[in-house]
Amino acid sequence: MDSGWMSVWSVAAFFLGGIATQLNGWLTHRRQRAERAEDAEAGLRSRREEFELAHLVEVNRLLHEYVDTLPPLAGALRTYWIQAPELSISERDAVFPHEAMAATSAAGKAVRSQIGFVLPDDVRSRVDDAYEAIDMASTDLLMNDAGPDFGAMGETVNLAYAALSARVREIYAGQATRGGGRPPAAPPTLRT
Repeated sequence: MDSGWMSVWSVAAFFLGGIATQLNGWLTHRRQRAERAEDAEAGLRSRREEFELAHLVEVNRLLHEYVDTLPPLAGALRTYWIQAPELSISERDAVFPHEAMAATSAAGKAVRSQIGFVLPDDVRSRVDDAYEAIDMASTDLLMNDAGPDFGAMGETVNLAYAALSARVREIYAGQATRGGGRPPAAPPTLRT
């Protein structure tokens, strides 16, 4: 009877060993699949953050360029408005600051073309408000009104710069916490 039990235990051990091997293989497969999914998610998150950072920095730069076109435009238009009453219609067209207007228009179009790529709604809204404020200031300059309210425009634009900078910091703070001790790449420099 002893040899019978030994046979049963041998067969049982064989089956239990097989089950244990299968279970171990299944658990290893699940762990590897979870690691691959986590790696894919991290890669997707990284590409999204790279895309977002590139556009945040680009929109920041373009907003600065748009604002920087206003002083030359204001000076050129001021000169034009002083000279215009004394000139004929053809002479007015010759001295009108077409280049300054074209530079401001091109800078505005560049900002407008990038606003949609700002992913967070609140930041995009701030950038859109800044664009509108700068656009209104350039229109006020052109219309020879009492002049734009550069203080209000500046406040609106500064809110956009602050929102852009805050979002860049959020992305880098998130990378630092996920980096597993690795320092993130240096954040881009934003003009404020």
